[in-house]
Amino acid sequence: MFRNAIRRALLVLTLAVPNLAHGQITATLTFETNGVAGVTQDGVDVFKGVPYAAPPVGALRWRAPQPATPWPGIRVADHYGDICVQPLGPGSTGGTETPEAMSEDCLTLNIFKPNDAVGPLPVVVWIHGGGFTRGAASVPTYDGAAFARGGVVFVSINYRIGQLGVFAHPALTAENADGGRLGNYGLMDQIAALQWVSRNIAVFGGDPNNVTIFGESAGGLSVNALMVSPQARGLFHRAVSQSGYGRGSFHRMTVDSLDGRRAAETEGQELAAAVGVTGNDLAALRAVPAATIVAQPRPPGHLYFILDGTVLTDDMWAVFRANKEAPVPLMIGSNSHEFSGISWDSPRPDLHAFVSDDAYGALAQPYGGKDMLDHHLISDFLFTQQARALARMHSNNGHPTSLYLFSVVGDAAAAEGKGARHGAEIAYVFDTLNAGGPPDVAAADQAVAETMNATWRAFAATGDPNGTGLPPWPDYADGQIMEFTLRGQSVHPDVRNDRLDALSAVLDGKS
Repeated sequence: MFRNAIRRALLVLTLAVPNLAHGQITATLTFETNGVAGVTQDGVDVFKGVPYAAPPVGALRWRAPQPATPWPGIRVADHYGDICVQPLGPGSTGGTETPEAMSEDCLTLNIFKPNDAVGPLPVVVWIHGGGFTRGAASVPTYDGAAFARGGVVFVSINYRIGQLGVFAHPALTAENADGGRLGNYGLMDQIAALQWVSRNIAVFGGDPNNVTIFGESAGGLSVNALMVSPQARGLFHRAVSQSGYGRGSFHRMTVDSLDGRRAAETEGQELAAAVGVTGNDLAALRAVPAATIVAQPRPPGHLYFILDGTVLTDDMWAVFRANKEAPVPLMIGSNSHEFSGISWDSPRPDLHAFVSDDAYGALAQPYGGKDMLDHHLISDFLFTQQARALARMHSNNGHPTSLYLFSVVGDAAAAEGKGARHGAEIAYVFDTLNAGGPPDVAAADQAVAETMNATWRAFAATGDPNGTGLPPWPDYADGQIMEFTLRGQSVHPDVRNDRLDALSAVLDGKS
């Protein structure tokens, strides 16, 4: 109660600095590190590039995120912060920044809130994808205005990626500067951002006791990891995993895992040697240019997280099986054809580690032939079957669970057997179909976008995806799946169950 009183006392109502290029600054909010000036656009107050942790540079590289340093006066928050260091190329600049606007000083977040918010409003925290090697919160599709206009406080975050985000080395273990928090630096950033939200979001009209995390692809896997992290427990109250993945074990620090993932410290020593640092010279390793670090290829079979015993104490699948995941409402799902062009003969060590030649041959029958098997196998292996398995475990553990299938494609594409590709649902969830593209979105697509955004907002508000004017969506305990199509939404038994049952028999025992 005392802390909430302080938050209310820190609310400053106006700042007379009008008409910047990005919009009109109309209000300042003051919180733990001083004030930020927000820009109002179309009824939404937007605060961009707000630091939630200290820059992880110099001696703070490969350290748990440290508290942000207070700044003097008012910070004008009218532009996104630098994106985290990543290889240059398509998707590497966050969509709105130049390649030069990229640095290790990237631990910032962005807040979109209704201009007239008085709170407490539901809060959603978006975790971007990009395979833990690329991406940023500043991608235009991730604009949070539709959420804010619908009465939700939206937050998006940057977090360390590549080998700056996941890295282990014997010298770091010996240093042990953060009480056993080692290796999972990007995941620690996500937790630090959620802690920032817990401490400060009330100033922005948000309810710190009603926080939903959601993410896609690597962001979906991050959501799953946060579901099993003791360090994240209590920091969120609902979760949405869109096309998350992650089979098998996490890496161990010093030994190979039972399913063959190599020791994280071994991989770290190899990376250090590749950039010219041998032994345990942490100062030399931290002095290597960040671009040189992230340019090193990930080792085969790398699964992005490390079982460090503090941030992650057990494998994701083991935690769900033991009914020890976060006991929160979960919405989870995938797209109808995430990836194509990856057949059994493609070089996929992760797939071949789980599916033998004999098992592959036996799967042809439930899939309706080898062509259909090759058409769907990689998508089902990475996303579809896992989403269903996690939904079943979470539901069987007694927690509200909603499973969806995104199948929005045109009639011609559907007739050719094509489906919704990886990431296709994002612009619909955000209701940003025009972001960075032509303004001629079809009415049917726009209707789906409005429904999906409203559904995600309803889930954030109550933990239930049902709401006024929305299609009824029963809990997955009833065995029903919600399918979003261009012709509307429908709930039905999953028509893919036979093939997914056959794939489950092959995969789940190894997952």
